[in-house]
Amino acid sequence: MESTTKFYSLNYTNANTYLFALLFIAGNMVLPQLCHLVHLGGPAMLPIYFFTLIGAYKYGFKVGMLTAVLSPLANSVLFGMPSVAVLPAILVKSVLLAVAAGYMQNVSVRLPSLHCWASLWPTRWWVV
Repeated sequence: MESTTKFYSLNYTNANTYLFALLFIAGNMVLPQLCHLVHLGGPAMLPIYFFTLIGAYKYGFKVGMLTAVLSPLANSVLFGMPSVAVLPAILVKSVLLAVAAGYMQNVSVRLPSLHCWASLWPTRWWVV
């Protein structure tokens, strides 16, 4: 069975660009709050970049850029994290990750899906 993943490249004139960016921004606001409930969960998991990477890879560079810039700003204004002192570094890192994920979406060579890699794994690896 072969699975395919559909990628989108949305423009700024498309309303779906802002809808998906808004959803990913909301995810980037909720997930860090959940991760900070665990001891050292925020620094260990880096949750503020998760939906930025997903948005840029699945829906294109523009959704990724909106998410990369607006998520840290909204988190800083509403929750005080990241603090204003480290906000520029977080923004630069988030933008670079969005650029990299958007670029990877456009690369012509695609990696096989996970189930293809799993099929290479021996079924009964414990048997000699």
